Amino acid sequence: MNYPDNFDTPAFPAGPRIAISRFMAIASCIVFVLIIFTCIVLLWATRSRRIDPFIVSIDDLNGQWVVLDHSHGGGPIEYPVLWSLQQSVVANFAENWFTISTDAAENDAAWRTCERSESCGVGARAYNDRTCALYCASGEELFSHFIYDVVPDYQTRFSSGEKWIVDKLDIYFEPAGQISDVGGTWRISATVRSNISGDMDIIAFAKVARNTELYPQTLGYYVADFNAYRIN
Repeated sequence: MNYPDNFDTPAFPAGPRIAISRFMAIASCIVFVLIIFTCIVLLWATRSRRIDPFIVSIDDLNGQWVVLDHSHGGGPIEYPVLWSLQQSVVANFAENWFTISTDAAENDAAWRTCERSESCGVGARAYNDRTCALYCASGEELFSHFIYDVVPDYQTRFSSGEKWIVDKLDIYFEPAGQISDVGGTWRISATVRSNISGDMDIIAFAKVARNTELYPQTLGYYVADFNAYRIN
């Protein structure tokens, strides 16, 4: 006989309760094993995730996209690609930081505080659209510094008719420390041209960090800290 299933008799009144307890214990063990298995799978999937970007060149005349290189297969190409991605983030950030347009609407769009989930997601902005450009590439503390400490000076310059633009042919980058797939510090040398203040040579240091959830447009890269100095 199978105890306690076949002992549902007046002589053994606890038989059904023991059978139910045994069933619940077995079910709990199975659920526990499944939870452990799921955790192992999730941990493996998280650690297996890696950046696998492409470098794409866009022709300014016809808008044609050309894939220049990619990191498939790993090897020595991976880190130059990651470096190029970080340099792109830093270059666009520096250009937007040091740009004062003669159009008030363009300045307001570039300096605007936006909703990150709506305005900074993949495909949220068109190519060359500067709307929310600084917000979507900055850490929260850095953007607050820009809004409260930098923008008032820029607005004064704009009111005086001053215009700033970064010379794209005279901007250089070099690592200022170790660069990895989670970021690093970059040194930027550039010339900012002004119609009133003249040409300004600047040196800046940008600390790049990574958060794939908040900055999906740049594969998670953003500028967490930025310090610039005029050298002429």
